[in-house]
Amino acid sequence: MFVEPNTEIKKLTEELGVYFEQNKILSPLSARIFSMLILTDKDGLSFDEIIEGLDSCKSSVSTNLQLLQTQGRVVYFTKPGNRKRYFKIAPNDIFVQLDKKIEQWEKEKNIHLKVYDFKKKLYQKTNITAENNRGLQYTKNYALFIDDFIKNLIQLKENLQKTFNSDTI
Repeated sequence: MFVEPNTEIKKLTEELGVYFEQNKILSPLSARIFSMLILTDKDGLSFDEIIEGLDSCKSSVSTNLQLLQTQGRVVYFTKPGNRKRYFKIAPNDIFVQLDKKIEQWEKEKNIHLKVYDFKKKLYQKTNITAENNRGLQYTKNYALFIDDFIKNLIQLKENLQKTFNSDTI
């Protein structure tokens, strides 16, 4: 079954938008705008293209574009001889988002390690064998998993930086 490109992009814009919204990354309309900017094959989208693509009112799009710019997620630019403003994802957005994820996972790892240390000391005081406690082993293994995950995120960031730097040379 053939799906028209326009229909396909609208469905994917909505799916991405729901993802960003459900993960509390962006408000509903901001999420759809951001999704459009991800999916475009152009260097940026004009204000009018965003309004038309989302079938939304000017004031709502304007407010959400302003929000995205304030958050540093989106930037605008102009073209010589053209008064329109074009919007695109901020060049460093992926790195900022990766740093936030790394920080979030570091906090989660640290809390698991604190729980592990606390329970280990507790079990020592009560003469419960820590090695046989599944909850304690889970906490330790989960912290180790998170540590590996963080290392992978850091590696991803380094690889992306190399890729982006090689593109600009």
